[in-house]
Amino acid sequence: MALKLIEAHVTESLAEEARETLAALSSHTWTEPGGRHGAIVRAVLGGERSGTALDALHDRIADQGRLMVLVEPLDAVLPRPLASKSDSRMESVRSAAAVSREEVYANIAVGAKLHRHYLLLVVLAAVVAGVGLSHDNTAAVIGAMVVAPLLGPNMAIALGLVLGDLPLVRRALITTGAGFALTLVFATFLGFALDVDPAIPELASRTRVGAWDIVLALAAGCAGALAFTTGAPTYLTGVMVAVALLPPTVACGMLISAAEWRGAASALLLAGGNVTAVTLAAILTFLWRGMRPRNWWLADRARHSARRGIAIFVALLVLLTGIILLAGTPGR
Repeated sequence: MALKLIEAHVTESLAEEARETLAALSSHTWTEPGGRHGAIVRAVLGGERSGTALDALHDRIADQGRLMVLVEPLDAVLPRPLASKSDSRMESVRSAAAVSREEVYANIAVGAKLHRHYLLLVVLAAVVAGVGLSHDNTAAVIGAMVVAPLLGPNMAIALGLVLGDLPLVRRALITTGAGFALTLVFATFLGFALDVDPAIPELASRTRVGAWDIVLALAAGCAGALAFTTGAPTYLTGVMVAVALLPPTVACGMLISAAEWRGAASALLLAGGNVTAVTLAAILTFLWRGMRPRNWWLADRARHSARRGIAIFVALLVLLTGIILLAGTPGR
């Protein structure tokens, strides 16, 4: 279990109240003078309790005076902290997400930024996936999924819609669009260099689209959102999400280079369906995990944003699934 250090900066008059709040969640709490507002209250607790701690501090302290909370990871603590016996009383302020919404937002917002390192990772992932697809090398395709940075932007779109954070949604859409466009263009040029054979099993499998591919993408999106809200390693679920996003996009570009237009269209349809399913599943999972704005005056905007997002992605998914089931694909 990961450990976190919660550091609450409060006024001296609120220090004891803040310590009592954190003591309900941790056996390791102490108060020191200083800090930004006059007193610092620290607590060591399990990473799955950080969300509860921030909710409790906000609900009890924020309206009474100044409050700033820092959350830091810890490698080890001796003696190991124990949960307080009064922990059950805090369940009313605990959201379903074990990790605080601030931690989730910080982790996901980083992935929404468009920068040269992101574009470089996209190119490297496309190279590895392209070589793997053209040489029927499953291990190389899996390696490309590990490299691919496509998890962050899609999760950012979902979280932005759930929180009503439209600037985050716009940044994530730009980053996602740039990543997919670069993957498609680079894979097309790579296909010319590799002399693609459309009959290669790894490549041909991306042109056979079915309903189960959408189920896979839904599960991948749910897993990605769960990883962020539970503090699980995101690189593991990143591989799962990349299964749905990266290979079909690379396959589309390589099939374009071979003038296999029907196969390229099928691979592109698969990629589009997967992106839609991943994002929809992530939105629903974030809602289920209790990700919502902390301030009440933002709640209405967030609800409307989430509903619109769900409606749009459900409509897109129904449309794409209908095309997948009715159009038929090569190799069937």
